[in-house]
Amino acid sequence: MARSLGAWDPIGDGEAAAFAARFAADYLSFDEDDPTRRAEVLRGYLADPSACTLGWSGIGRQRCDIVLPGRALRTEHGVIVVEVTARIVPYRRSAAAPSFPVDPGPGLPPVSASTVGPSCAPAPAAPGWVACPALWVRIAPPVRRDDTGALVIDLGLPGPGHGGPTTPDPGDLPDRDPASASDGDLL
Repeated sequence: MARSLGAWDPIGDGEAAAFAARFAADYLSFDEDDPTRRAEVLRGYLADPSACTLGWSGIGRQRCDIVLPGRALRTEHGVIVVEVTARIVPYRRSAAAPSFPVDPGPGLPPVSASTVGPSCAPAPAAPGWVACPALWVRIAPPVRRDDTGALVIDLGLPGPGHGGPTTPDPGDLPDRDPASASDGDLL
């Protein structure tokens, strides 16, 4: 009874794909010169905000610049697992890390009315960093509604027999050979 009516709305495929793509862009982007930014941004996506540091050691710099949502798997509990392919640009240090916080410079430009939310993708160029060749990676974030009706990424979905949604086994995805999956294929 504490759930809003919006929490019962079915999730549209396009809605899930767009949300999963935004999450992937931020999940796959980070910058050790601004180490708290990624966690701050990821908290807004996650059903469990304490998971905001998963997927990054706190070292290095990477920018996700293109995200392509692909196929989606709808579970019996209304969760949509969206397979997302993303192009990432890793960076390597070309100079010693600063021993003091980097000054972001003047304030941010005005935010337009069409802005959806913050992103943690670092600027394409930064002093002390050199871009390396881009790579394509794949993740499959599970999208569901929370009790308010907002979309969230639920990285801690309970498994079968726990009364809640289940995260599919990668081998259960159609046309997928689990033996050929790499570490970066699924969350």
